[in-house]
Amino acid sequence: MKKKTNSKQVKISKIEVTTEKMSGRGGLFFFIKYVENIGFFKLFEQCLGSLKGSAKGISCFQFIKQVVGWFIDGTDRSMLGFDRRKNDDAYAALLENEPWHMATSHQIKRMFRRLGFVGQWLFRSILLKLFIWRLHVEKPKVIILFADTVVFDNDDAQKRQGVKPTYKKKKGFQPLQISWGPYVVDALFRPGNVHCNHGTDLRKAVGRLVKAIRTHYADVPIILLKDSGFLDDKNFRFFEERLGIHYACSGKLYKGIKQYVKEVPVDRFHLYQMSWSFVEFGNRLDTWSTFRRCIFTSQETEDNGQMTFDFARPDNVIYTNIGQNKECDEKLVQAVGDDYLKAEKIIELDHSRGKGELVHRSQKDFVVCEQLPFKGFGMNRAFYYIFLMSHFLYEAFKRDMTQDVLPVTSYPSTFRRTVIDFAVKIISTSQQVILKVTQATYDALKIPLLWQAIREQKPAFMT
Repeated sequence: MKKKTNSKQVKISKIEVTTEKMSGRGGLFFFIKYVENIGFFKLFEQCLGSLKGSAKGISCFQFIKQVVGWFIDGTDRSMLGFDRRKNDDAYAALLENEPWHMATSHQIKRMFRRLGFVGQWLFRSILLKLFIWRLHVEKPKVIILFADTVVFDNDDAQKRQGVKPTYKKKKGFQPLQISWGPYVVDALFRPGNVHCNHGTDLRKAVGRLVKAIRTHYADVPIILLKDSGFLDDKNFRFFEERLGIHYACSGKLYKGIKQYVKEVPVDRFHLYQMSWSFVEFGNRLDTWSTFRRCIFTSQETEDNGQMTFDFARPDNVIYTNIGQNKECDEKLVQAVGDDYLKAEKIIELDHSRGKGELVHRSQKDFVVCEQLPFKGFGMNRAFYYIFLMSHFLYEAFKRDMTQDVLPVTSYPSTFRRTVIDFAVKIISTSQQVILKVTQATYDALKIPLLWQAIREQKPAFMT
């Protein structure tokens, strides 16, 4: 028979201070150890270590380690959070630091001030190395890139350099980002009033990525997805003639296209996934010199079987060179089959742009607050790129280390609550430092397997 417990014995009657090292962010150790073992901190230090400045400042290695940890932790978004962490011996132990290695908020700000004078090409080169690393890890047969802009809303922040009105009627920044799956692999940090297809930004960024892929990975097929903001004959000709890659771009429904579609016989339309109809034709806008493959799509019915009103139909038109370039098409068919040449697959690719925009949602969940913390444009630019690198490493960690305990599609808030926020106790003996967790955490996160996998990680970047 189960023995009754005296209720007086389980009630808390006193609170005391312990000198033992305990933390509620135990998973931070595993993440930081993973990032250190793949060599990212050393890579950052090699690229930017000369910016340390005076002997009073922290090293570049300690700066990037503590800032990445700050991003992953996600519980204290102010710079003053570094001062609070400096007084937390357990937090220092999770980073395998001595307490005096921990940076103050003033030291972090001084380092960001120095990084504010660094051109963004150097930050982009680090992102590029991360991209090439993941290509060799995941070995894709075809690389699908997604180009878009993302708005960081700073409308109610104090006056800051580069904070300008965006197309969303909010003041902020509007970087151009190119992503591959969940990873942002290149970005241009720009003021809010710079439109998405500004100058030659997209062409130069895509050309740089294509060259790196073919030089450091393989000559695989590349498909670029983009929305109507990048509908430009100069872009298309550059991708076709200079780069030799495929693209699919959502277009604008001009009057001429609407009139043409109305005159197309019904029997020429085909069905796609029950609720979508589509028709193919060649089209050339007034300023273009070339006809291009064009696919018009329209959603005919809702889930209840009723027709959608004309004004509410999500009609769309897609311009693409898939199926129009013999050399590129042969490479694509050889890599992934001829389904990619069919209109249905092109529509599927265009619809997948929605998944690409989920990267933006993940980013904003990761950074918690869209407002960038500094008044200077250069300092916010440095902050933005380190944030991108941290988010990239977070996505890599999920795929390399925690697939068995957490879906790779999980958002940062779920990841933090599951993988980062658990209690640990750190014990120092004469010969070793021991991290202790509860049995429940030990089993749920498969700690032995996680620890073994992290220890087996090899440096991923060339010195």
